[in-house]
Amino acid sequence: MAHAQDDLQKARTGGVLLLRDNTWSDCAIDGMRGDFRRLTVQGTRGFCNVNAGRHHVVTNHEDEPIVLDLILYPGETLVRRLDVDEREFVLDDPETEKKYLALAAGGSRGAMASALVDYEKAIVSARGRAPELLPDEITRRVGAAFVAAAEQAAAGADQGVLMEQTYKAGLELIGHVMPFSHIQKFVGLFSMSASKHAMEGNYELAARITLLGLSILPGEPWLLDLLANLYSDGGAPVSALPFSEEALRRAHVLPEKLAQQIRATYAEISVAAQGS
Repeated sequence: MAHAQDDLQKARTGGVLLLRDNTWSDCAIDGMRGDFRRLTVQGTRGFCNVNAGRHHVVTNHEDEPIVLDLILYPGETLVRRLDVDEREFVLDDPETEKKYLALAAGGSRGAMASALVDYEKAIVSARGRAPELLPDEITRRVGAAFVAAAEQAAAGADQGVLMEQTYKAGLELIGHVMPFSHIQKFVGLFSMSASKHAMEGNYELAARITLLGLSILPGEPWLLDLLANLYSDGGAPVSALPFSEEALRRAHVLPEKLAQQIRATYAEISVAAQGS
């Protein structure tokens, strides 16, 4: 019982989101906007006490919105850097990421605590209600939206239209706590649907369906690994490599057996890409 309570508490407030080089004076997370510089003692670096689940960050730079969508696992620290030239949040270089992961360890009680905005106090309190566990009704609705889109993809429907549909469905997840089992339930549905077509040799369709899943769970490492494998098996290891690298950066949030598979995928695709 105590272990289950610890897991639930980690899902509610165990996450840290670091956004290097972000424009904190004009930023919104999960629909709540503010000048977050006022909420930290020293230069703002990100958020602590973040619930596991779907999140949506919008930073305005020169009147242009730059968006970061992500799924955060329980207790995970995620590092991204705002690249204003590319107009996107990107992976940081590995050494810098490693340094910031160490500094952020402990969240609100760690070495970087004074530079982190307390998500629970700043966002959840302002919203006026504590985040609840993802309701079954929303789980079913989002799952049904994906299944319908996957069936339409198999029938040849426009991928852009389908991505808009599944992305919109995924936004329903914001504001809800998603323990590991909830995230993995979606991952299982998405990967099973894609893998069915991959087993028939239709890697292109399987990749399209995986992308639909990633529009609901952006950046989810197991789905990124699946997408990398599909591109590689379809003869495009160079295209697969960035997805494999991103999956590798987050492999530690998964059980060790799955993490090992992601590391093996990266090693294999790296070799194949060099030979292309």
